[in-house]
Amino acid sequence: MDIALQILGMMVQVAGLAILYLHWRAKRGLGGAVLVAGWALIALGALPWLMHVSIERGLALAMLAPMAAGLFLLAPDALARVGNSATPKKARAAQESLEAESTSPGRLSRNVARWIGALIAAPALALAAMAAWQAFVPGVNADRFAFSIFALMIVWTAATLWLLATMRPWRATLVTTFAAFVLGGGAYLFVLGGAA
Repeated sequence: MDIALQILGMMVQVAGLAILYLHWRAKRGLGGAVLVAGWALIALGALPWLMHVSIERGLALAMLAPMAAGLFLLAPDALARVGNSATPKKARAAQESLEAESTSPGRLSRNVARWIGALIAAPALALAAMAAWQAFVPGVNADRFAFSIFALMIVWTAATLWLLATMRPWRATLVTTFAAFVLGGGAYLFVLGGAA
């Protein structure tokens, strides 16, 4: 029964990844609700792993399943780019789009924003999320510390991907910096109030 639930969880995660993949491939996306649904399915599919094995092993296995499925979803695009024979027109159009962006006004400003965001704002937000986890989440200190490391890695990766992928990096950098101040400041004030 446990194995059946874990396989079902993997299938739910794959469904969530498929939704995210379709959202990514759509020209203007499929809407915020679809995006939230995809991520919710990935999180929901991790529950059977967390319920039937140790927490550390469950987290590791629950994260491996969507990563492997994501690689399979991206494989056709990757093979097409390597072979450069499946869709030469699309490849040329993508190259022309990159060249147009490289000469567009404001490119230097956007690149500066991405560097600031990726090197300063994203790590700051990740550290703030780690501190907030340790401050606000109840439990044993060892467990809170271990899970706060997962929070750091996930937030850092998500923030960096957003900063590098968005066409409005200044706004993403400002939002990330503001979130880092809110989380870090909140955790500091909470600990300071508790210590007092």
